[in-house]
Amino acid sequence: MRSYILVFIIISPILISMRLYGQVASVNDGGSKSPAVGHQYQAAAREGHIPQRKFEVQALQEDFNILREVLQEVHIGLHRYASKATMDSLFTRSYSSIKAPMTETDFFKIVNRVVTSIRDEHTFALPSREYWDNQIGQTVYYHSGSKSGSPLFPFFIKIIDNRLFIDNNLSNDLSLNRGTEILQINDLSSRQILETLLPTIHTNGFIETFRRRNLEQFSLHQTYNRFMVHYAIFIGRPDTFRLKVRKYGDTAAVSVDVPALTSKEIFNNYWRRYSTVNDPKKTRENPFEFALLDHQTAYLRLSDFHNYVWLKYNYSPSTEFRAIFDLIRERSIQNLIIDLRGNEGGNLRIGVELLKYLTKQDFRPYNYHEVKNYRFPDVRQYFSDSTALKDYPDELFILQKDGTYRSDAEYETEEWSRPMQRDPKAYQHNLYVLINGATGSAASILATLIRVNRKDAIFIGEESGGDMEGPVSGTGTDITLPNTKIRVDIPFVKRVVNLNGYEPLKGRGILPDYTVAPSLDDFAGNKDTELEFTISLIKSNPD
Repeated sequence: MRSYILVFIIISPILISMRLYGQVASVNDGGSKSPAVGHQYQAAAREGHIPQRKFEVQALQEDFNILREVLQEVHIGLHRYASKATMDSLFTRSYSSIKAPMTETDFFKIVNRVVTSIRDEHTFALPSREYWDNQIGQTVYYHSGSKSGSPLFPFFIKIIDNRLFIDNNLSNDLSLNRGTEILQINDLSSRQILETLLPTIHTNGFIETFRRRNLEQFSLHQTYNRFMVHYAIFIGRPDTFRLKVRKYGDTAAVSVDVPALTSKEIFNNYWRRYSTVNDPKKTRENPFEFALLDHQTAYLRLSDFHNYVWLKYNYSPSTEFRAIFDLIRERSIQNLIIDLRGNEGGNLRIGVELLKYLTKQDFRPYNYHEVKNYRFPDVRQYFSDSTALKDYPDELFILQKDGTYRSDAEYETEEWSRPMQRDPKAYQHNLYVLINGATGSAASILATLIRVNRKDAIFIGEESGGDMEGPVSGTGTDITLPNTKIRVDIPFVKRVVNLNGYEPLKGRGILPDYTVAPSLDDFAGNKDTELEFTISLIKSNPD
């Protein structure tokens, strides 16, 4: 075991390095799947892509029929939040709207409306790879910038009280500081922009916080910057943005013209301006952070569960969590803060490894997994890459009377559907959990498992981004439509979380015990409102 140098701090935690432990592939691996956009950012822009090209009606209808067929054959949650009659009506209306040739962008709007109506975090559409490489480029920030010739909106935004504010200024106008309110962009008010863009964001059930946080840039590892991309697709691609703004600290509104920038210019501006300052996204780029805030309180941040991020920092949860909780016991820590804000998920094994040190009794993460099928012979030809399906053996699933399949809890890889042992010396004292709308997928499952197994835990922030009953996820059934090449991520495994007697609201995440969100002054001053509230709460309850 490595030794640690302890530094007592007020808010800024120290970092502890870790190594990623090995994994065994099974239906239990992770509460999320790797996003389809996560592997193409560095591809060079492709020549010959014409965004104004129109596809014939027959080609569009063929693509739509394939989308409908695959969703109906594959998606176990297709009618989870919308009835069959509702979805059938939407399919019919959408198909009927294809009356004339359309560009990829116009057809994408139809596809997006269908998949967002399913209300599932892991079900979403993306433009074709050619469109992305040429018209979008890179909108993640953890490696070098990539080429794209098309301009985008050059700001990260923040939503506070249904108003729009500048977060990071990545434009060439340096006068627009953090906290500047955007009142209008070109001919649309900020309210109209939010009313247009928020419904285009997929979400879980009836959780609106997920949409709001995912329209922002909450992480450098985020799937993609949805405000930039969705503004371009659903509103327009001007060369110049005429902004009506109210700068932070001012009372009067002013108008400024801001040229659009390419994704690479935006990328370069972020790292040039914010890599050496205390920007929250840069601070949280490391997915793991531990600190002793004082002699009674420890802070543990987990802002990402994706394997590639943990590998980058050479992490090992099994080893380091053990060392951390040994330290917590040695120091008789009475208050532990777990920070899951901005963690959009990844490999749930990291979370389960932590859970062993938090519960007061043995626990069982899942009741079972459920699928419509796991071979899909009728639609497999449309899958982008179905090789992952071979990892699901026939012995794993049991056919049900309704024609679906459920996992056999006795199968060797289904250990998460059986009781798991907590650590004999698991932490038993005061536990606080910070969550927000960007706490999704595997991170949301972990938060749920803490909620139902540590009913004394106190949750602070806003409604979590994942349905407490569990997500639909799993790889191998994503499709690329043959004509437009639009990509659709389609999960097929329903992961039914063991709620241990807890009765959640249908289609909702964890509702915090204390709803806490930053004010404009907090945001402009880069104040961690939720963490400071938690520390104050601990001090007000010394027992």
